[in-house]
Amino acid sequence: MKALYKYPQGEFPYSQLVEENRRRSRTDFEYELLDTDVSNEDRYFDVATEYAKAGAECILIKITVTNRGPSEADLSVLPTVWFRNTWAWGRDDYRPVLRAVDRLSIPNEYGKPGCGVIAVEHKTYGSRWLLCEGEPELLFTENETNATKLFGVQNRTAYVKDGINDYIVHGNRNAVNPDRTGTKASALYRLRVAPGTSATLRLRLTGQEPKISHQSVPRLVTAADGELFGHSFDEVLNRRRAEADEFYSKRAPSGLSEDAKNIQRQAFAGLLWSKQFYHLDVHTWLDGDPAGPPPPDSRKRGRNHEWNISKGGRATWSAFAGEPHPSGTRAPVLAGRIRISLALWHPRNLPIPQGPYGFPSIFC
Repeated sequence: MKALYKYPQGEFPYSQLVEENRRRSRTDFEYELLDTDVSNEDRYFDVATEYAKAGAECILIKITVTNRGPSEADLSVLPTVWFRNTWAWGRDDYRPVLRAVDRLSIPNEYGKPGCGVIAVEHKTYGSRWLLCEGEPELLFTENETNATKLFGVQNRTAYVKDGINDYIVHGNRNAVNPDRTGTKASALYRLRVAPGTSATLRLRLTGQEPKISHQSVPRLVTAADGELFGHSFDEVLNRRRAEADEFYSKRAPSGLSEDAKNIQRQAFAGLLWSKQFYHLDVHTWLDGDPAGPPPPDSRKRGRNHEWNISKGGRATWSAFAGEPHPSGTRAPVLAGRIRISLALWHPRNLPIPQGPYGFPSIFC
């Protein structure tokens, strides 16, 4: 899977978009980002994010940031993993954990890129490891709502979900956990990209525990995959690209132009990126969560209330839904309780707080 996001280098024109669209009538066209001057002189980044499966329990992630503008520009890139917050519902207070693994760092004197490692531990899914090439700064907080900011009441934890935002944007070093553990974590890459050039980041989400192989030069390896960021990484990615090209070429009607084939493929990709799985426990929804306020009685008389689903019955379905995110992008990879996402911060852009849809709650 692959996604391309165009991220402006100038200050994002939030107010301009809001005010101009408020001024326009229903018969006018929407005032869009391309109508502003934020991308003049091609002052934006192309951010291409690719995912490829190296095995049933191993996902390769490649992020390529290209500066399309005429000047050198800075960008902070934060691949993020977090757990879906189920412990706050009042049914099971089990809290999974993310933590930094320091023992897997490679000393700088070897002149070889190291790796930041986040251990992902959940009683249902076991252990996973998110490996981040290049030893970025690892930031940890809790996937907890900032109740103080939203509702004026005391937070349940010292670290809340927008703590990483406050660390990056406002320089608040107390907003992240110095013990480097929590239920939400980001690998912070601070990039400075020259005009017309690209920077590449590589990550791997694996179920095989990594270790240091002490040969002539230390290498980070797993028993199943060998070296984690060597030639085999690019080899697998290229093979998956070729397989995807072959798959989509067979779905294009004969006689379709190359441009039309590209449009068709982007349409298919849009369905994949935005697909979400919903698991509905009807009686839980009707009765509410123990930790939350009771739902209105009208819920039990709503649409389809006559459906007689036995206690413990479940309903499941898939749905497609998009989520706009003008100051960053999040790319979901796995459904479940763990998600991984990508967030982008330019020095003049403030990120929008992340919602429940992402590339870990494990990518969740």
